[in-house]
Order: sequence, then C-alpha cells, then structure tokens
Amino acid sequence: MRLSLEGKVALVTGGGIRLGRVIAQTLAAAGATVAVHHHTSHAGADETVAAIRAAGGAAERFGADLTSEGEPERLVAEVERGLGAVDILVNSAAGFERVDFVASANEVLDRQWALNARAPFILSREAAKGMLARGRGDILNVLDIGGTFVPWKRYAAYCMTKAALGMLTQCLAVELAPAIRVNGVAPGTVLPPERLSPEELAGLRAPVPMQRFGTPQEVADAALFLLAGPQFVTGQILAVDGGRLRGTSAREP
Repeated sequence: MRLSLEGKVALVTGGGIRLGRVIAQTLAAAGATVAVHHHTSHAGADETVAAIRAAGGAAERFGADLTSEGEPERLVAEVERGLGAVDILVNSAAGFERVDFVASANEVLDRQWALNARAPFILSREAAKGMLARGRGDILNVLDIGGTFVPWKRYAAYCMTKAALGMLTQCLAVELAPAIRVNGVAPGTVLPPERLSPEELAGLRAPVPMQRFGTPQEVADAALFLLAGPQFVTGQILAVDGGRLRGTSAREP
C-alpha cells in the first residue's frame, strides 16, 4: 500500500536541517505540499526546497524565530496565506544542550523550554483552529526516547521539555478528537553528536538490540506511517530506537 498525502499542505518546523529535512522530503515524496520552516538555517531550508522541487514535489521556505513572541502565530498565518490551509503540522524544531544540572544557567532552561515545549504548544493551537473548522487535520510531534521514556544525565532541561511535549501529545489527542489526530515519534540514537569518540559511539550502540544506529529516513518513514497510515491511530508515541528501550531492561542478571 502506497502511503499518500496528495493534496495536503504540511508545515514542518526545522525542515532545513537534519531530521526535519528528511521528514520534509519524505512528506513531499508522498504528495504533500511542504512549508519548510527555518530560523537561522536559511541556506539549509533553500537546499531542502530545491531537493523537493528537483524530485518533482512542491515546497516553499518560511522563516520564523519560534522562541519570539508572536512568531509561531505569524508562521501559521503566513503559511496558510501562501500555500492554503495547513492539514499537517510537524513539530520538529528543537534545541539540545548538554549541561551538568548544578551548572545549568536559567537561560539554558529558558531556551530549551521556549523551543522544545512552548513553541509546539502555540503552533499546535494555531493550526488546530483551522483544522477543527474544516473537520480534519494531523499534528505530529518529534520527541526523543530521552525525556519521553527515560532520563538522561546532563540533559535535565532537554528531557524535561520533551516529557512536556509527550504529555501535550496525549492531551491534544484526547481534546482535539475526532477531527484532529495527534501522534509522536521518539527516535533513539539516529544522529549522534559529531564530537563523540569511537569509544563513546560504541557505548551508545551497545544496548541497542539491532546493534546499529537508526537513520533519519527510518524516523521519517515512521512519521509518514502515522500521518498517512491507519486513521484509527491517535495519542501514540512510536519509539524508533532499534529496541533500545526494551534491550536496556532485558539484560541478563
């Protein structure tokens, strides 16, 4: 079965880089017209749009600082003026900072909260207004196994914000049904930090039953499944982690 998003408009935040870029390209390949959001990654967004168009898809670039007052609202309104009603919102933009808890400045928490939790809340609210009026829509939140399912040392602010986004996913699935479905994908180790040594990378890989890291495309494929697959699925957070969550708890005593 081909998963199709023909005729739909999808707004993907953080669509100019890393996982957001692959999700944007995957949704476009399935037929969606994609609004590629960026903040500082102007060039990356242009590359994403160019790649989508080269493959025969439709996309436009939209800039916004999602941490600034009024910007999430403006972004949704601008996309709808330019491309039409938003049928799909993918909250992919996120910040990721490694800081010892006792050394965490207030600014670290403020930055993480503003982008990882507050912005998706506002974007979802604004997109949901039109979706409810039309009687249909999908919101997909890009989470992380860290914070959503397990705690990580030195990432307290990040994990806290992802936990909040996970609960928002479930709350909105209940409140916005039946018109709007709300789901999430929670990647495991897919794009490990470039600063890690071979030894550190091996340590991250060791507890994964699949014995490898995932790929951005595998996460994007899971996102497409949730958006274009069975329509009776809502309020779910799909871990795309190679079994890491299960493998950690299944070690021999």
